[in-house]
Amino acid sequence: MVYHGVMEKLHTVGELSKMAGVSIRTLHFYDVNGLLKPRSYTAAGYRLYGREEALRLQQVLFYRELGFSLEGIKLLVDEPGTSLLENLRRQSGLLQDKGKQLEDLQKTVQKTISSLEGKIEMEINEYYQGLSQEKIDYYRSEARRRYGEETVRRSEEMVVKMGKTKMAELQAQGQTIFEKMTKNIPNGPAHRESQELINKWRIWLENFAHYTDEGLLGLAIGYRDDPEFKAFFDKIHPELAAFIADAAGVYFKKST
Repeated sequence: MVYHGVMEKLHTVGELSKMAGVSIRTLHFYDVNGLLKPRSYTAAGYRLYGREEALRLQQVLFYRELGFSLEGIKLLVDEPGTSLLENLRRQSGLLQDKGKQLEDLQKTVQKTISSLEGKIEMEINEYYQGLSQEKIDYYRSEARRRYGEETVRRSEEMVVKMGKTKMAELQAQGQTIFEKMTKNIPNGPAHRESQELINKWRIWLENFAHYTDEGLLGLAIGYRDDPEFKAFFDKIHPELAAFIADAAGVYFKKST
């Protein structure tokens, strides 16, 4: 294809992966699920992508960054009568809204740091400034529904008493666990390493609340089935939420 008078160069899946900062496995997943099809294939069967496919991938990644589920993203980028420019303008508006929200969240983070350092006092409701009221109500009502009022209260108290350094350490631990889970997806949920990671995930969660086996299994299933949870894990890897749910199913079946 000729683009602006110049013969267009096609890129391999590996080249596109490096330019976009996503894994080759993710691009393969997008292909299988109809989110991003290659322009063509080499004689040896390798995928090739052009500028049009690169722009579509940009759209997918922008919407993913904004928190949309993969199912929702496919509907948006394939919406009949909606051009690439219209999608970009829509994303620009969403990003502006997101920027304002991030500013508010940053203020809340700084206040929370000051609170944990003993410089100021904060009420529980102040922890959620910057989140939309709808999301605040959703998160807290879901937590109460799943785990009960007392569990939520104890969890919030544990977080408040934790301190800045401990919280940072736990966040890093959690990120490491999820990254290792992602690398272990090809091994399957029943693999020994997969089960060891589920056990580490269980121990890690005890820093925030005390769960029953049933509660932890419900949480893992929620990662997969709840749109809010799934959108978060999709940003790490589109198969991670389902992997955790399946691996937890194996784990808790063994423990019964």
